[in-house]
Amino acid sequence: MAGPGLLVSLTFDAASKRPPMQFELAPGVKESISIGRAPKSDVVCTLSGISWNHLEMKLPNPIPGGPFHVVVRDLSMNGSGVRLPGEEQSLKLTKDTDMDVASGATVSFPMRKPKAKGEEREVIQQSFAMTIESLADGKRLPKQNLTEGQKRPLQQVDEASAKRRATGQGQVPESCTQRLAKGEALVKSARQAESRGRLVDAFHAYSKGIQHIIRVLPSLEKDSPLLLPAKNMVKDNLERAAMVKQRQSRLKLAEVELP
Repeated sequence: MAGPGLLVSLTFDAASKRPPMQFELAPGVKESISIGRAPKSDVVCTLSGISWNHLEMKLPNPIPGGPFHVVVRDLSMNGSGVRLPGEEQSLKLTKDTDMDVASGATVSFPMRKPKAKGEEREVIQQSFAMTIESLADGKRLPKQNLTEGQKRPLQQVDEASAKRRATGQGQVPESCTQRLAKGEALVKSARQAESRGRLVDAFHAYSKGIQHIIRVLPSLEKDSPLLLPAKNMVKDNLERAAMVKQRQSRLKLAEVELP
């Protein structure tokens, strides 16, 4: 391992039913942990309300002395929260802004969940507590130090997943993941345009984004973790697009009725 590094352990809440995970971060080797729906994320989560690239944790640069910590950045549409050690309430992360988070903090996501028109849906959150330890230069923790269920990504690979990859089963083509990412980006820009009152731009972006996502659906297998989130994204944003169209029609009608 080149240079100093950190061992970041994630312990998920009981409701998540996920085993603990460990990541070794070191400059020039692996410098960040990605969380989101994207299959290439280090922590893949497909709950509704989770963005393709939802959250990132990375090494401070340079790693300072004192309490060990990582830099956390929210990249999502629905937000992420951090409960700092000793605090009772979570703080909402400012999007696209780095925040230093020390060992013992708890990260939760999403902070809010979009609601379909005329429908109340419970917010489903996932959370994990972080433990951050120093790794001596050039030294790795012995494999036996990991408890059952923990893993080091890129080093220990689930046998079933490896078999599926070897046979080519269950893989999502790169073109599909790119199109899903493009669709989500367009939907994101549509919501921004809608919030600013640019309804024509918003409707156009919703339409294009939904088209990208719909074109991927036939390529996803029934057991794909991306299938349900993609369907929900289409459903939610079709309703949003319809609402934008209705607002456009009402504004045009109001203009016609003006003396």
